[in-house]
Amino acid sequence: MAQCMCKMMLDVAERDAVQTVVARQGDSATRFLQISLFSCGEPMTVEESVTVVLNAKNAAGELRAFEGEVCADGTLILPLSAWMLRSVGVVQCDVSLFTVSGGKLTTPPFEVEVVASIADDKALPGDSDDGASLTARLLAEEKVYTLDPVLREGGYSLQPLCNRKYALDLSRDEYASGNGWKSISLSLPVPEDTDSDNWILIYCHAPLRVLGAVSIDWGEASSLLFADGKIPEITVGDFDVICTYSRAAGKWQIGTVQYESVGEAV
Repeated sequence: MAQCMCKMMLDVAERDAVQTVVARQGDSATRFLQISLFSCGEPMTVEESVTVVLNAKNAAGELRAFEGEVCADGTLILPLSAWMLRSVGVVQCDVSLFTVSGGKLTTPPFEVEVVASIADDKALPGDSDDGASLTARLLAEEKVYTLDPVLREGGYSLQPLCNRKYALDLSRDEYASGNGWKSISLSLPVPEDTDSDNWILIYCHAPLRVLGAVSIDWGEASSLLFADGKIPEITVGDFDVICTYSRAAGKWQIGTVQYESVGEAV
């Protein structure tokens, strides 16, 4: 992913660094500071065991701290977090270093100036006739949603939406039936736009019970395509379900990836 690494030099013996970093409102997980420390003009040695914290206070006076890391070359990598870039304005910052012996060293202050973007994520229109937000769609596709099974007669139904990543946790007792499992079925949606790619990815955690792994009712087999032409049989407690829609066949293609620790399958 594209990242902005802003390099900065701070001398811990100075009164005021008087340095400003410019960042854009609404950015997240893409902007970082790489800081080299000096003491009275001499490069400082920072051990990798040191804990590094970026202290930040926004225009509203709210104060938060964000942990960074020490690189092998002694420079510090610190994130400009989504919280810091949430609102336009100046964020006052400094950096504190904590040693394993209880020592603390803090740098002079500096500023992060958060300037407005041309359009925010929620308001940005797309290129479709209905004005759908392209940015909002891209953000939704990167987010991992919680997939909550829907209670129905005799068991539960999984009802994911297209172009979403999900985390499914079946560890709670409500999904159990004695030493086994209640019925768990997968209900795949009908894609609204079959000219575009349609996919679903589900990260599943279903710890093994006395009677074995969870069994999923995939739906009407004749309307689905399966990897290797076989209906998947889950044998482990952690697995992924990968669904892609075949425009040519007009059917969902389903495959699973099942995970075990090294040596478990031997």
